[in-house]
Amino acid sequence: MDTSHSLNYQHLYYFWMFAREGTMAAAAQRLHVSLPTLSVQVRKLQSHYDKQLLRKAGRRLELTEVGQAVFRYAESIFSVGQELENYLQGHAHMGPLRVEIGVAHVLPKLVTWQLLEPVRELGEACHIVCREASPQKLAEELSLHQLDVILSDTPLADLGASLFDHFLGDSKVSIFAVPELAETLAAGFPMNMAEVDWLLPSRGTELRKSLEAWFNKLGFRPRVAAEFDDLALLKVAGEHGLGAFPVPDVVADEAMRHYRISRIGLAEGVVESFYAVSANRQIEHPAVAAIAKAAPALFAHV
Repeated sequence: MDTSHSLNYQHLYYFWMFAREGTMAAAAQRLHVSLPTLSVQVRKLQSHYDKQLLRKAGRRLELTEVGQAVFRYAESIFSVGQELENYLQGHAHMGPLRVEIGVAHVLPKLVTWQLLEPVRELGEACHIVCREASPQKLAEELSLHQLDVILSDTPLADLGASLFDHFLGDSKVSIFAVPELAETLAAGFPMNMAEVDWLLPSRGTELRKSLEAWFNKLGFRPRVAAEFDDLALLKVAGEHGLGAFPVPDVVADEAMRHYRISRIGLAEGVVESFYAVSANRQIEHPAVAAIAKAAPALFAHV
């Protein structure tokens, strides 16, 4: 067997320790090797594949995009290796259960947190890793088994042949503003909403599309003051009185506790849906299964 291009796991392990510890000095101390020895091992990994894994950032070293991908693979490799060692020594699974979750950047943070709550109630400790990105980027990572699940507001199965959508539920959407503005608008809602500034999700998102259909039905074009990818930032802007904005009813009470806002009224017909996207038709990861099992109760009354 030709091993000239085989992965050297010692080189990878040294690189992994650097990425976990954050500095060469800390990693060398943890590994009980000299700093030059560690540096040489990491350089050998880079030169073997002719890939730059590290770059200088001021006086520090940081991971390149390729380095970040290699680190994620190394995390999986060495965590599975630890599980194998425990198994061969006759021990049950030791250490926290690990779940890597991709969160579509347009998903409301309060909804994401509520979906993750059941993971905290599992009988065993769980190490949750959340990564936020575009649905396309997350779908690619899930296809490469770099994620266990994606939480999204839209189905993603058409982005990859091996992806499966699991519908979690949907929520009605209400319109909110600071209390003084909400009070003046509530009586004439929704026809008077053409007269106010709006804070909206970015174009192309499912919630924006649903809202635009509602505006068209009411017969007006909204006066858009600002648009946001980050819906948590949108709520902060709303809390500061920049305009009216949408909030899914599933987190309306939580939003009113977090922000100084009041409900104006229901956006009739506007719905936001939520999905768990996996690489398998059957959800097997216990943390992901807990999310899917608890979701129907979360969305039952909204």
